[in-house]
Amino acid sequence: MNILKISRLSVLWLCLLVTACADDKGNYTYEDKAVITIDGISQRVAVLAGAEYIDLKPVVTSNLEGVIDDQNTNFEFCYQRKNSEGEWVDVGNTKDLYMLASLDAGTHSFLFSVTDRRTEVKTLKLFYVNATTITSEGWMLLCNEGPEERVRLDMLAQLSIDRIVPAYDVIRRQGVPEQYHATNLGFYSTGSSTGNRIIMMSEDAAYRLPTGDAQGFTGFVEVESFHELKSSMFLTTTDDHIVNFVTVPYYGKYKPEHDAVICISREGNAYAWNTVVLETGFEYPINTSSRGGTPEYRVAPYVGTTLKRQFAAEYGIALLFDADNHRFVYWSGEGGDADEGRKQVLRPLEEPENKKFSYNTGNMDLVCMLSTNFSEGTVYSIMQDGGKRHIYEVNLGSGEIKQTACHLDITAENFAQASCFAASSQYYVIYYAYGNKVYAYNLGTKTCKPVITLGDEEITCLKFNRYDYPWGVEQLCNKYKEYLSIYQERENQLIVGSYKNTATDNNGGVLRFYDVSESGMGLTLKPGWEYSGYAKIKDVRYKEIR
Repeated sequence: MNILKISRLSVLWLCLLVTACADDKGNYTYEDKAVITIDGISQRVAVLAGAEYIDLKPVVTSNLEGVIDDQNTNFEFCYQRKNSEGEWVDVGNTKDLYMLASLDAGTHSFLFSVTDRRTEVKTLKLFYVNATTITSEGWMLLCNEGPEERVRLDMLAQLSIDRIVPAYDVIRRQGVPEQYHATNLGFYSTGSSTGNRIIMMSEDAAYRLPTGDAQGFTGFVEVESFHELKSSMFLTTTDDHIVNFVTVPYYGKYKPEHDAVICISREGNAYAWNTVVLETGFEYPINTSSRGGTPEYRVAPYVGTTLKRQFAAEYGIALLFDADNHRFVYWSGEGGDADEGRKQVLRPLEEPENKKFSYNTGNMDLVCMLSTNFSEGTVYSIMQDGGKRHIYEVNLGSGEIKQTACHLDITAENFAQASCFAASSQYYVIYYAYGNKVYAYNLGTKTCKPVITLGDEEITCLKFNRYDYPWGVEQLCNKYKEYLSIYQERENQLIVGSYKNTATDNNGGVLRFYDVSESGMGLTLKPGWEYSGYAKIKDVRYKEIR
């Protein structure tokens, strides 16, 4: 009975199908689906906040109609921006966008939409606008301007990875006196919401340069009196003039960190800020044998550390020089938080077995110290011994102070007269400058040659671009991984600052970047990386942001 019913239903369905086919007139409409593509808008657009225009001319294409322009009434265009409350607000209703970047400095989300009015189908393009200030990121140049050597901070500003422009005299002062005779730039990358600490030092005073980086890469803000280093970061009062500021790395409980910051004064005192413990700052001088004691000697204005941030030891270590007794001393964070007092004194170095040189140098003076991550943390000390100069090598990479080599009586051309030095972290090479020439000296082969000869210029600064961020360049570029190789490459480029002797104003400074080759014995000017208009360059430091 059931089989009979199913059969009758099948016959009925077949009849209906045949009837439908007989009535088919072949008048179906077959249409391709419209596909819209949007090109010509970069994923990230960089502009100067409040000074430049967001200028976009996207190319909108339909696979059916070709290029779509503003005159095509079948389509509707819209630009939107996400505001601080997370809501999308309209900022334009044309295909092209031209608007002043009236935005807070930082990264802003934008959306471009193309709507087909006939079908209400909407195609979206998400992109980001990085609104920066001229001082958000880039190379800070500490300069001396004119015969009086007024301190000036210039910049080579990085507005985007492929847009780099010079900027001059970028610091604004609010009732703060001018500084004279620049010495160094200090940088402490905190890696936290508090923002980085940037210190501008001269023989007159040292100021912390306030930034709004923690709130969105807003660059420098006005310097006021309470930003003086002694007012803002010292727990005790002092009349000293701070001229150097150096971070000391170590490997913390879970990741690389800073164990301390050591600063040196023009008067020859050293101070340590124990950054591992919260709510601390610089205390009394540490060039003493007991915490808080009266200073017992003066130190030279240099601090040697390893630059191998990722693989630093479980405690920080730094090398200094006792200028009164002509001997090396050291700072150590060994003992950790339980022994904070240990971090507030310096100790003389004991002579090692099978020593290559004596830590008690007799009457030698220290010319300079060069920190590297060569062999995980070699520090080169250039010593003045009467009319001779030697180079002492000490390695700090393992958390111990190990002598590695001693190079006596360097007779390389103009080495005895040089005052600007830099050391490679890639090769066994030291660079030095005299007049308009830069020389490369290979410590292994004892060979030397001039690698840069400029025109009528005096070389005033040599520097390798080393970042301070303790987690390394990989994390510094965490947001933009495609930039990692560019940032890594910059660490091994030699930066040369010079001053034109023919300058008729105070802006004869020139900044150049050189690629290193031939195992360190060759330097080639990076194409297009020569910038002028600066004052006399004393120090160069990269302003990092995350």
